[in-house]
Amino acid sequence: MKKQKRILLWGGRSKARITYQMLMEKEEVETVTIFENTCPKIEFDFNGQHLKNIEDLRSNLFDLTHFVMCIGGEHGYARVKYAKAIEKFDLIPIELIHRHCYIDHTSKIGIGIQVMPSATIHSFCEIGDYCIINTNATIDHECKIGDGVHVMGAAAVSGGVHVADYASIGTNATILPDVKIGVGAFVGAGAVVTKDVEDYNVVVGLPAKTIRENKFEISQKLLDQFSS
Repeated sequence: MKKQKRILLWGGRSKARITYQMLMEKEEVETVTIFENTCPKIEFDFNGQHLKNIEDLRSNLFDLTHFVMCIGGEHGYARVKYAKAIEKFDLIPIELIHRHCYIDHTSKIGIGIQVMPSATIHSFCEIGDYCIINTNATIDHECKIGDGVHVMGAAAVSGGVHVADYASIGTNATILPDVKIGVGAFVGAGAVVTKDVEDYNVVVGLPAKTIRENKFEISQKLLDQFSS
């Protein structure tokens, strides 16, 4: 008999709803605790408690066994930083991999990865920690994907592409072969990237061009309170 998991979801919006549904398909889940401090209530039914402040979360951590970061979008930096803080309390990150995706056996995936329906990770890829590979996204052969990367729905990452930490690839974007996407860069929806993208650049269009600098969003106060 598998040991029952008592799971923390960090975040309580739509990403958490999808995560919860996927978790409920696993027989070993006992309870789910949601930490969400930006809305008064959780808008879906779940078998657990909603924690709204960091003090309550800290006092409940020792009753929990595993966690999932329910922070999507372009917030990969926050997803990784909060996750690393939770790891210090000996909670185990869950690999949330949908049964209808494809990951080639030659590829390596990091901890805390989330792979959604019909996503494909082809041969000899290396995927970092706390990445999200969304619905119908494709990562072709021999790609290297850093930590906290989000490849959004139906994005196509061609062979030999390197995507650095915390970057985001927008919905329906296409990255041509052997291109390098820099740390914290953001590729806009539908963009076609034909050349390397520098760190923290936001690029859009066909071909993709830089329009501004990307800035990370994270509550340092919340992180400090949690880590102290």
